[in-house]
Amino acid sequence: MNRLNKIKDDSDLKKMLDELKDQIFAQKTVVSENMELFFSNKPKYVVFLSFSDGNSRAYVTKGIGNSVEVSWKNAVDLMKKKIKETEINPIWIKADIVRKIKAYPYQEFIRYISEIKINYFREGISLDNMFNISFLEQEVNSNVFIYDVKDSYQKKKHLVWKNINYYLKRNTGNKYQFDENSIAYIYTFTTLGFFHDGMKCYPLCSEGHEVGRRSIEKVDEALLRDIISNASNFLSNQIDGAGKFCYGYFPCFDKIVPHYNILRHASTTYSMLEAYEFNKDPKLKDSIKRALEYLMNEGIELFKDDDENNIAFVIERLEKGDAEIKLGANAAAILAFAKYTRVFHDEKYIPIMQNLAEGIRFCQDDQEGSFVHILNVPDLSVKEKYRIIYYDGEAAFALMRLYDIDKNERWINTVEKAFEHFIKNDYWKHSDHWLSYCSYELMKYKPEQRYIAFNLRNASGILDFCLTRETTYPTLLELLMATYCMIDKLKRENVFLETLESFDYSKFIDAIEHRVKHQLNGLFFPEVAMYFKAPGKILWSFFIRHHSFRARIDDNEHNISGYCSYLHNRLKANEIPIGGNNSN
Repeated sequence: MNRLNKIKDDSDLKKMLDELKDQIFAQKTVVSENMELFFSNKPKYVVFLSFSDGNSRAYVTKGIGNSVEVSWKNAVDLMKKKIKETEINPIWIKADIVRKIKAYPYQEFIRYISEIKINYFREGISLDNMFNISFLEQEVNSNVFIYDVKDSYQKKKHLVWKNINYYLKRNTGNKYQFDENSIAYIYTFTTLGFFHDGMKCYPLCSEGHEVGRRSIEKVDEALLRDIISNASNFLSNQIDGAGKFCYGYFPCFDKIVPHYNILRHASTTYSMLEAYEFNKDPKLKDSIKRALEYLMNEGIELFKDDDENNIAFVIERLEKGDAEIKLGANAAAILAFAKYTRVFHDEKYIPIMQNLAEGIRFCQDDQEGSFVHILNVPDLSVKEKYRIIYYDGEAAFALMRLYDIDKNERWINTVEKAFEHFIKNDYWKHSDHWLSYCSYELMKYKPEQRYIAFNLRNASGILDFCLTRETTYPTLLELLMATYCMIDKLKRENVFLETLESFDYSKFIDAIEHRVKHQLNGLFFPEVAMYFKAPGKILWSFFIRHHSFRARIDDNEHNISGYCSYLHNRLKANEIPIGGNNSN
């Protein structure tokens, strides 16, 4: 799927344009009625062409005319002129034709966008009714034309005229300075679009949260393998020679996410190991090993407990030379080392995992089973008893993964004590994916109804949320798949099936399938990436739209983990109906 090859000659460009032209011309009857409604007696058609060399932000030209044919020719002529001016060699071309138009008085438009989550405005805008100054939705969002008003007591957004004028000059050479005083109306529009990557022409989605990315009827095994391989390859490319990640990007203007987080370093490496199980990529293997050695050498320190036994902690380096210990970081490191042990059949990290596990036990209250979340360095005093709910389940899950390797009863005893606390305090209300992972692992060794009930409750409370949430929020799929694995085990062994009687299994499966498809809306397909400043850096990575399209290593981690679980446990497994067993 990954293609950054140069087009060989003009015949390649002509072939791409011809295929796109056929698709655009076929939309005339679909769009003509709306064009007649808007333009009255002399309907016009508006065609946009976006093109990129794969390394720099796409240029966009448009054609306006009384026929689709004239509009197309005008857009192509401007495109060829821009290619000659810039000497770029486009490998991706996207064509859009305007479908629907709506007019807003300027202040009404501001009220309209103020009710929409940041970066979730999914329409193009024109500053005039003849579309002379107009922008696709992708141009609007990737160049930050809309932003929240700061220090406002009311929910309000505004147009960032500085960014609009800068982009206009870069894309068209227009030096006129627009502002709100020069605009009476804003015209919003939607389009029908098609994308060509030099090999294939893809129809694009035109409605809802999928706008602007390729239409995918079915998420099948081949697609998932490509996505997992490409996303893990993105992560592999972020690791330097020392084994440290480039932490992430804010891609609108190609800014690197500052600071570092050793916890996410560890958990991201864990997801890369999951991906490696599928693709056995030698480059990925090399990156994983460097990342683990960095974690081992730069992230972990040994301490002594009250009995002078060795315990280990992952040290989070903060600003100004400060440091702290996070419960979740110890957990993430164990998960990464344990996965490495299983995948490569190499036991070299078992001693450090055991030391890290003792560090987790050091954080547990022997009476109530709860964990302290943050310790000071170097005296191991309590800095914060509680910081984030995810640390608890992650710590318990990590101990279960270590127990699976060394069968030391200390680890599972610690987890059981923790689960007494989780159950007593209704931790299922937090809908934590780590708790779903852990309760499933614990149930495998301690098949008790209370652990099963906890897992089911953890999932059932979020099913409606999973089906309606507009953000891609990848940990939801991880949680659902952990529950899916548990239910599948119960069905195959034909045990505890009475616990499933009140569980809405049909809605549960609908939620899984919805999340699998919905998370694709947070993936930098080339037709999405091409509008950002450096598309080659972010291609095939996952992003968080409402965080300025942030593509951070952990944003990729959680998507990879969820998709790996779905591919392995649902697509490749034979599902057994509730009430069935292995003999059916």
